[in-house]
Amino acid sequence: MHEKKKLKEAKYFYKRMQEGKDKPEYFINDLSAFLSSARSVLQYACEEAKQKSGGQQWYDTFMSNSDILRFFKGKRDINIHAEPVNPKVQHNVTISETIHLSESWVIQSVDKKGNVISESRSEDKDKTKYEVEPTSVSTDTTYKFDDWNGEEDILQLGQKYVQILEGFISDGISKGFICG
Repeated sequence: MHEKKKLKEAKYFYKRMQEGKDKPEYFINDLSAFLSSARSVLQYACEEAKQKSGGQQWYDTFMSNSDILRFFKGKRDINIHAEPVNPKVQHNVTISETIHLSESWVIQSVDKKGNVISESRSEDKDKTKYEVEPTSVSTDTTYKFDDWNGEEDILQLGQKYVQILEGFISDGISKGFICG
């Protein structure tokens, strides 16, 4: 009955996670709220669906068919009942600098007396040049769960979780197990 409302709340905290990813304390607080609100989608659905014939089986089947649903359920349960969630934080810094070097050269042929017979020069007649383009620095912070088997970071995994929850709600409504 309240699944869509809680999904909207989960999306709100997911967006805050994206916006606060460069501040680990904010990210982790928003992740905790995301875990709770997203899990509430499933809890409301379970309570509603089990009141209808075949509803509990539908819910159980949907849960058992999704590694992501089961994983996030476990994360939320640990976060609420055992200890705060503590993702691995990785800070990536990229520094780019471009250096341009150029040089000129002269080749001379001289006779035994030291007179120049012929001379060749490079096209760049200036002395050695050394140019450095301005340095560009970019940073990125990613968060991962050590116990997730996939390659996704938390934001990628969270996005998939939201999409699965959207499909879950649509499926439950279309089958008459939940109101949404």
